[in-house]
Amino acid sequence: MRLTQVLIMHLILLQIQACSQSSEDTNRGEVSTYKDKFIWTGTNEPFVPNYIMLGVLSKDLSNISEQKLDRFIEEFIHGHGFTGIHFVVAGQWFHIGDPVVTVKDSIPDPKTLQKIAMIIHKTYIAGGSVHFWVWGDDQRSQTSKSTDGGIMGKQERFLMDEIADKLGPLKGWTMSYGFDLFEWVNSDQLTRWHDYMWAKPGWNHLLGARSNKNQLNQISESMDYSSYEWHKPSYDELVTMTSKRTKKPSFSEDRYRIRHPSKYPEKDYNEEETRRGLWYHTMAGGVAAIWGNLDGDGIYKNKEELKCFSVFWNDHHRFRKEMEVANYLTNGYCLKSGSTSYVFYKESTAELEYRFYGASKDVIAIDTKKGYEEISLGRKKSGKYIFYAPYESDWAIAIEKK
Repeated sequence: MRLTQVLIMHLILLQIQACSQSSEDTNRGEVSTYKDKFIWTGTNEPFVPNYIMLGVLSKDLSNISEQKLDRFIEEFIHGHGFTGIHFVVAGQWFHIGDPVVTVKDSIPDPKTLQKIAMIIHKTYIAGGSVHFWVWGDDQRSQTSKSTDGGIMGKQERFLMDEIADKLGPLKGWTMSYGFDLFEWVNSDQLTRWHDYMWAKPGWNHLLGARSNKNQLNQISESMDYSSYEWHKPSYDELVTMTSKRTKKPSFSEDRYRIRHPSKYPEKDYNEEETRRGLWYHTMAGGVAAIWGNLDGDGIYKNKEELKCFSVFWNDHHRFRKEMEVANYLTNGYCLKSGSTSYVFYKESTAELEYRFYGASKDVIAIDTKKGYEEISLGRKKSGKYIFYAPYESDWAIAIEKK
């Protein structure tokens, strides 16, 4: 029976890889890094990963069908504008549907690998990426510490071998070691895991490890991006993250959730905070994040506002590799790339001051609290201006040379 499952898994992966090679999206390549930005290696284009939690579907991966996943992708990647999917695996590596890890666990479950391969493939074809946490909460026995060999022991190394073999060839995914890592794993162990994976031939997937709560330290500086567990970070705190480690991208890897009732009201979000949070993370220089609405069907009430953000940045390719914070040019927030591209953002205002340099450029404004609709402000010479909005709202301005 085990041999049959392995053969089926092998055939599924071959089919997925064949489909991927014929896809129009394969030129995106892998998720990688350029200085403090995440990029796609195939297009060399930067982006800010904003992952949507797979939520209830990921609690038992066996319940995910192609149809359910297709509907989820259509709603949250195409409909809301999130750039990818996030989930936790934990004990399901060994027995699909059960997150608990025990000393008896040693052989990865082929069904789990099949489901994850399907999620990665379908998300990539839809234009997105996948980010999963290998392990869960140690207090709930959801980590490799519960295996017979412990952290990076025989069982975990075999699992990592299987991940590299079965999932490694697929494009467009990254993984982090887990959460609340400061409670159960140390720097040397994380570095060993990181180096073990990158020693594998052909390995090309970013690895991370979330740090302590509301602190700027990293448990291990060997990871491929800087990861923080910051509870509802302000714009200024996000800027501090990006300026702290400028040679790596930043990922605020707490999960920003809407949920009622909330056990953690001090860190949970509402719809407006979600929209504004998306803008903060990008305007701070491009900090990746994980979002989720745990109420009802998970659809955000301000779906069109979230999609507006995505259209502005992703559909119009306004996030650039060399963008940097330049708030001295405005009474709000500013990102600029040299003198060729500028984005300005200010909340609860009817006046937005902005200044730019270089050649004449086209200027547009959008109300970020509505569906995407550009207001043309014309072609302007370099200089200092004030945008007098028709009413008070959260406004963004893009200035670029067409």
